[in-house]
Amino acid sequence: MPRVAAFGLVGKAGIGVFCGCAAVLALPLSEHAAVGALAWTGYVLAVDAAVFAARGRSLLRSRPDAFLWLAVLSVFLWLPFEWYNERLAGWYRSGLPPDLSRYVLLGWSFACVWPALLETADLLLALWFKRGRDDIAARRPGRSSSGGVAAAGAVLLLAPLALPRLDLGEHLLPLLSAGFLLLLEPWNAAGGRASLWSDARSREYSRLLALAGSGVLCGLWLDALNHFSHAKWHSLWSLTSTGALFELPWLAYAVLPLFGWQAFAMYEFAAGLLHLPRWQLGAPSDTAIRGQTGERARPPLPGL
Repeated sequence: MPRVAAFGLVGKAGIGVFCGCAAVLALPLSEHAAVGALAWTGYVLAVDAAVFAARGRSLLRSRPDAFLWLAVLSVFLWLPFEWYNERLAGWYRSGLPPDLSRYVLLGWSFACVWPALLETADLLLALWFKRGRDDIAARRPGRSSSGGVAAAGAVLLLAPLALPRLDLGEHLLPLLSAGFLLLLEPWNAAGGRASLWSDARSREYSRLLALAGSGVLCGLWLDALNHFSHAKWHSLWSLTSTGALFELPWLAYAVLPLFGWQAFAMYEFAAGLLHLPRWQLGAPSDTAIRGQTGERARPPLPGL
């Protein structure tokens, strides 16, 4: 689509970092565990610059405070999956340094998860999906349906803990994404926060489709970069399935849209609950917001 702003030096640097790290990973030269995390950092910067070029506003350029809190939240929002993995044994890691720097690298990687997902969804909205009218009134779900959906989500989250530990526990990991999504979406809709449920009830599907595409695209990038990295995670699902692209089996890509939706629900719930600066995914260029205050977008940071 036609650009409305310059791509910027930071975006070009992000592309350079991402491509450079990918080239290093493709060669048998890299033993450093930080290459993968650095590649994701470059990816986030490049995608943010592309969103700004397409719409004249972006998360990092227009709301750096919301971007910073998103990266911090990303670390803590990923920790429940690490905790569940201890129970279900869905993956394990190799190649990380044995000292405390391993936790710095893991924290750096976790901080890139939610920014990568939401920035990619924002780019897809800017390029292919036309956001619906802002004057569409979101229909809030009734209390009975909200309670039932939230209860179903709680059951999905408790089921892996209640069941005896299985050798095939990695197949239960998709229950976590579905569980968080079903548990938190009714709360987001009832609390007036951005909600995919409210979007669907208002027949506005662009954000839902963009997040589904973001889950698949980021999963593909993650799988490819991880495959060539020295410090990597190994999926036990791929060992019990037939046919895999890199580390993830083909079947895993079918559930990646769930991860995009669940990431959005978790972010909206956590940022709203803590009253943190929040970015409205897919908002028009002049409606970047802080929480629910309706504050107009700030001018973009110069020099980026």
